[in-house]
Amino acid sequence: MMQTSDTRVVSPDPRQALNAVRRLRGITARLGLPDRVRSEACGELEQIEKEIRMPDPDRGVVTARLERFTEILIGAGVDMTRRSLIRSIRQIAAWLGPIGVPLVVHLA
Repeated sequence: MMQTSDTRVVSPDPRQALNAVRRLRGITARLGLPDRVRSEACGELEQIEKEIRMPDPDRGVVTARLERFTEILIGAGVDMTRRSLIRSIRQIAAWLGPIGVPLVVHLA
């Protein structure tokens, strides 16, 4: 998941996180959520993508938005044990690094 070097922690390529966001959009579209809920969840994913694409993304912002995305789905009664859902969220959390660990632990 995460590599370390002698001098710093190296997070996975942001393209992996962006691919995970794209997959989450597709999954969200297929969940049969009410329009308002789907729109709110997709809005969080849009903001996550915007932040990841920034030259110096704020991982705290991405973490907060990813947490909000999961809260929206949980609030809508989505089964958060779906492998495709968990896998994509974990990929974004891996890109986040240590700040993403509590989110993954919460979903486990």
